[in-house]
Amino acid sequence: MRMVLSSELSTWLATRIAAFADESPPQLRWLAEYVVEACALPLYPGWFETIGLRSDGEVVSWSTEGDYAGTKPVNDRYLWLTSLVNAAKSYPELRTLLPVRPPGALDCKHLAYPIFAEGKVFCPDCCGLGWVEEMLSDD
Repeated sequence: MRMVLSSELSTWLATRIAAFADESPPQLRWLAEYVVEACALPLYPGWFETIGLRSDGEVVSWSTEGDYAGTKPVNDRYLWLTSLVNAAKSYPELRTLLPVRPPGALDCKHLAYPIFAEGKVFCPDCCGLGWVEEMLSDD
């Protein structure tokens, strides 16, 4: 997945990536070596793999457990969108990359469940946006 970034956002990302070791919260500083290697700002640090965004708009993943070397492109909508929703909480500058709720969109039915409503787990239908474009069946 490659997002279209404004030149300002691209520059902002490059600056955050370069300064990650100094600017990141202490609990995430262990990722600094990976950030330099991947040239990507972590959007979602997972148990075994981290999803990140490069300043050219490419969404990539890398293994933090040595399962594979280098980076892989992330094309799965659930992975890149939930990662972006997660990161936008800490980096408001990234909110411009989130989809805009279209007219007629419905509130996601999973918001009725606290685990989704509180953002502890990302919904597979709305990816944490809180809305869906059409009613999804329960099949």
